[in-house]
Amino acid sequence: MLPLVGFVIINVAVFGFFMGYLYSWIGNCLGSFLLFMLIRKIGGKKIENKIEKSKYKGTLEKIRKKNLTVLFFLYCFPFTPSFLISGTAALTSMNTQQFILALLPSKFVMILSLAFIGQNVSSYFENPAKSLFFIVFILVVNFISKYFINKYEEYHRKV
Repeated sequence: MLPLVGFVIINVAVFGFFMGYLYSWIGNCLGSFLLFMLIRKIGGKKIENKIEKSKYKGTLEKIRKKNLTVLFFLYCFPFTPSFLISGTAALTSMNTQQFILALLPSKFVMILSLAFIGQNVSSYFENPAKSLFFIVFILVVNFISKYFINKYEEYHRKV
């Protein structure tokens, strides 16, 4: 497990805000997707048994029910173990397109918030409206991604 917060802050400091954010977002999404595909390909019975015995059993059940909102919100929080979420999603019957539809916007929000925080941490304590803005921003992105997920599922039900 790598300290994502540190990597995002370093990327923003070295490459500037936009490019540092972009590199962090692409790298994080790519890593989560590759893990998803790896576990999907090799099968994860052993991994699934470990999760069933852990405190993350409830998360596995929610993701199994294809609750993409849960997946979205879990990915939005920077201190949620992303490898566990990606691995759990791979163990479900969720198809790759659904996974990507939940992954990309949620990582967009999470990495963006880390980049903003990394750029000027003290401003969040001086101006709590920024924190409120991010909460509203997360909700808006969630509703937009839900809309596209629903459209995707409606289209595939018709086909």
